[in-house]
Amino acid sequence: MKPFLRALGIDDGFFRPRTKTQTILVGVVYRFGHTVEGILSTKIRVDGFDSTKKIIWMAKKTKFSGQVSFLLLSGKNFAASNIPAVKKIFEETKIPVIFVFRSHPKMEKFISALKKVSNFKKRFLLVQEAGEIHKFKKFFFQFYGCSEQEAKTALQKTILHSNLPEPVRLAHLIASGITIGESTRPK
Repeated sequence: MKPFLRALGIDDGFFRPRTKTQTILVGVVYRFGHTVEGILSTKIRVDGFDSTKKIIWMAKKTKFSGQVSFLLLSGKNFAASNIPAVKKIFEETKIPVIFVFRSHPKMEKFISALKKVSNFKKRFLLVQEAGEIHKFKKFFFQFYGCSEQEAKTALQKTILHSNLPEPVRLAHLIASGITIGESTRPK
């Protein structure tokens, strides 16, 4: 990988489950070499289907478009069951997507929760798009649009102060600070 490539780390803010509300989606543009170069934000619907288009907007339609080499998403879902369509994101942006998990996802519990909201089949298919879950250091990840080794290299270049990639950690701190008044530990 070339030096000074950038990653866009994305996480959502606090929300009340099963409500017809929105929450914030925060993106942190992070240059490999440990420099924050920008902050992005938008709103997404709780249990909605708009996270895909909002992530594409962050990657493609802002002043940072053309600069981002990887998208690092905190988990597989935002705002409860608002699941990004990883194939569509990659097709429209040509940027590899890496989902990052602090612990191994409890898929049975997650699928059970998905069954309680509308459009279960559509959401379930979106969950399956990123494929197999891999372990790296003390966290887990899925990837789309790059090789496993490229994903691991990008992850390694973004780890700084915790067991999570720095842009994901910072996006979480900002999103939680905005929505609940103080930052919380990333999940």
